[in-house]
Amino acid sequence: LHIQQVMLRAVDEYMSKKGVTRIMPIMIAPITDPLNHDVEECELEYEGQKFDITRSMIFHKQIILSSPYLDKIYIVSPNVRFEQEEKEDKRHLFEFTQIDFEFKGATMDDIFKFQEGLVKYVFNYIKKECADEFKALGIGTSHLDVTVPFKKYTTQELQAKYGDDFEETASAKATQPFWIINHKREFYDAEDLEKPGNYRNYDLIWPYGYIEGLSGGEREYKYDRILTRMKEAHMDGNAFRNYIQLAKEGKIPKTAGAGFGVERMTRFVCQQKEIDDVTVFTRKPGKTYLF
Repeated sequence: LHIQQVMLRAVDEYMSKKGVTRIMPIMIAPITDPLNHDVEECELEYEGQKFDITRSMIFHKQIILSSPYLDKIYIVSPNVRFEQEEKEDKRHLFEFTQIDFEFKGATMDDIFKFQEGLVKYVFNYIKKECADEFKALGIGTSHLDVTVPFKKYTTQELQAKYGDDFEETASAKATQPFWIINHKREFYDAEDLEKPGNYRNYDLIWPYGYIEGLSGGEREYKYDRILTRMKEAHMDGNAFRNYIQLAKEGKIPKTAGAGFGVERMTRFVCQQKEIDDVTVFTRKPGKTYLF
């Protein structure tokens, strides 16, 4: 826990040095991240209005950046995603915290450079401040010696090389963090219009088998593109009508961003087998909880 505290302090320092404004999180909203996989709905009603528990602040980040006074924001964001139980899973929590950030006018290359700098800064900070804690855990810190820029691979080339479990296999073979780019997923991740069927998004993969630690992308922000992508995903646009109206009025800015899991980064930093080992009141799918 002390290592995690130092890690978050380093993240805050890096964000401050880069001029990124911290925004307070929201826990309920009329709309939230639809995600690209099965997640149980978590709805509640208050004074006649329906809300969802926040799965991520993706839409709110875009809307916040419509302000002329803000260009770069981040949130230490609690999220709830009622995932289906996954056997032998060591990394999923249905309640977790992520560092969620978004930059106005940014490209995926801007995010690569920013996140690589953050990882290097945070890891060096932790090595300096937490020598006693690593000694107590009985582990070294060589896994925190990262070289930037990180390598980049497409989903297609890794799948051709390793098959359907390409992320797990590539992570297990790696000794440095790396990017996997070009995922077909949520409607809000921008399609590359110069290369239709390709997407300007990315995951950061932790090495030594610790798998995905960050997901992000450039965002769709134009009205017609949002409608097209929602139609392709067979989504009901009515639930997102207020968001769509903002896009129609040209009030959604061009942005790019990402979110990385605090617990997943802590697990990698501390080289722990199970994500349970780095949480106090763990929330892992498929278990019964007393508190």
